[in-house]
Amino acid sequence: MKAIVVDKDYGSVTSEELARVAAAYAAAGIEVQLLEYQVSAAQQKEPTEDEIIAGCQGAQIILATGNPPITRAVMEALPEVKYVQRFGAGVNSIDLDAASELKKIVLNLPGFCAKELADVATAMIMGLTRNTAYYDREIRKGGWPKCKYLMPGDVREMTLGLYGFGGAGRHLHDIFHNGFGTKVISCDPYVSDAVKEQYPDVEFVDFDTLLERSDIISIHVILTPETTHVFNKDAFRKMKENAMIINTSRGPVIDQKALAWALETGEIRYAGLDTMEQEPISPDDPLLKMDNVILNPHSGSYGTGSKKTQINMVCDLLPTAFTKGELPARCVANKAVLKENLGIKLI
Repeated sequence: MKAIVVDKDYGSVTSEELARVAAAYAAAGIEVQLLEYQVSAAQQKEPTEDEIIAGCQGAQIILATGNPPITRAVMEALPEVKYVQRFGAGVNSIDLDAASELKKIVLNLPGFCAKELADVATAMIMGLTRNTAYYDREIRKGGWPKCKYLMPGDVREMTLGLYGFGGAGRHLHDIFHNGFGTKVISCDPYVSDAVKEQYPDVEFVDFDTLLERSDIISIHVILTPETTHVFNKDAFRKMKENAMIINTSRGPVIDQKALAWALETGEIRYAGLDTMEQEPISPDDPLLKMDNVILNPHSGSYGTGSKKTQINMVCDLLPTAFTKGELPARCVANKAVLKENLGIKLI
């Protein structure tokens, strides 16, 4: 049994962590190898489709520490591959429909960094509200803009709108509702009645109502055709002119050109982005010149707690599948494959 790591240069997983994964896999009779490929461009962190196909012949498992292109063509060319294991929650670089059709199981790590994402969103919300990033930049340039720039609002009197009420959204609710007394509303058509009953203080609303009533909108959804560019010019026009938008999910949920337009024209006031449409961000992106914007380099999941959970989950999922024949259904990203009889017990 062979597993290939196809993103050996991906910065969020260290050689020591990969060694832990390799040891756990070896105990289950799985050999872990690194895909050898040449980086053809300075920013290329993932291999090409052809490099994956050439490097993964004979493998049963692809380990994706980054976001490699696991397309239909890749999967059709690798009939022996039965599993694709992501080291994160996002699976937007993997063709899930093709995987299900070809009876391959795609695994991800839902919720492994939910607390960290909520923490980053909190830092951005408070940093923008209190002008901390602006003041820091101005002092470093020799200024002293005491009690200047945008008048800070009071988060205790604001409405926080959560677009998506999964793990990160719930942690953010706890921070602001329980900590500050902030009113929280949410738009999530997929949240269960059982979850709603656990959060009686949260008002669940439709998307337009979320836009119109929120002082702060924090995004906590996966990237799908439904969520791609859902925050566009039309959406920004419906938001309050002093509103803030925070994105710690996936960059393309926001139309970034529309966001720059909304900030430039005063449709909204603030933005905090941990993820962007183009990563790294283009050096001529207008957001780079805006003092009412905080930008992070897609590092929201980075933290001691999430790193421990990430590696522990990866070390456990497939070794358990091979030794005990069990997998947690919540970690199967392509739910359609669950209809197939693949000899795995779902727990």
